[in-house]
Amino acid sequence: MVELIRITDPARAAALSQLEAAVCDYPWHSVLYEQSLQSEREQVQLLERDGACLAVLVSEVIIDELHIHNIFVPLPAQRQGHARAILQAALAQAAAAGCVRALLEVRVGNLAAIALYQALGFVRSGVRRAYYPAAGAREDALLMERTLP
Repeated sequence: MVELIRITDPARAAALSQLEAAVCDYPWHSVLYEQSLQSEREQVQLLERDGACLAVLVSEVIIDELHIHNIFVPLPAQRQGHARAILQAALAQAAAAGCVRALLEVRVGNLAAIALYQALGFVRSGVRRAYYPAAGAREDALLMERTLP
C-alpha cells in the first residue's frame, strides 16, 4: 500500500541528502533537511510503499500560499508517477487548509519537471537569473505558480 507520511526526525536528514544525491548533481545538504525536519512551518513528506521511499517533497505554507521547496524521486522509483502523486497530495492538503496559490521554482533545464508542473496547472511566472549552481556556470530558475481550488 502506498502511504503519504510526514516525517520530523532530524536523524533522517543525512539519509535524505544521500538519497537525493543519487538523482541530483546539486542535492540539498543534510543541514537543510535537518532544518526542515525540525521546523514547525515546513513539512517533509514521503510517499512510501512497504517502507521504500518513492518520493520526497519539502514544502511550507506561508499565510495562504503553498511554497514547494524541494521534490525528488529516488532512482528505482522514477518514471512511475510518484512525483505527480506526492505533488497532487500536497496541493490537495494545501487547498483543504485554505491555501489559494502554490509556488515553486525549477531549473530551466529540467524539462521533465516543467512538463509535469504544467500538466498539473502550473504556469510560468518569472525567471531568477543564474540562481542554481551548475557545472562551470549558473543555471536560471523558472518560477511557476498555480491557483488552488
